[in-house]
Amino acid sequence: MTGHCEADSIGEAVAVRVQNLSDLVRLATSLAGRMVVMPVYRYKSNSKVVYFLQMMYKDYYRCYGLPVIYYYVAEAEEKDPKYIIVRTDEAGEKIEVTDRVRPGWLVVPVINLAEKPVYVPVEA
Repeated sequence: MTGHCEADSIGEAVAVRVQNLSDLVRLATSLAGRMVVMPVYRYKSNSKVVYFLQMMYKDYYRCYGLPVIYYYVAEAEEKDPKYIIVRTDEAGEKIEVTDRVRPGWLVVPVINLAEKPVYVPVEA
């Protein structure tokens, strides 16, 4: 590379696997204080399901806008969830994957995709 990124030189996004769904949700909710909603995307692959966030590097080796996929692979659920809800208090952190919201919980929308996007380099 010559110190900059060419659009056609980047095929897939950079993939970063997180340890658990809680880590992914914490990242998704990190901008909640600024009223920014970061959806979690989800697709099925074989008997697994992949939850992921898409973020961008900013000025990382001058590759402005390089997509980074943070992801977690889990066993596939019977239903397609609509939300991940989060509550933290003195007792700790509680995260649930659900189809309903609850008062007093932070809500992260889950966008269920029909298939894996071509730029996502994650196979489950």
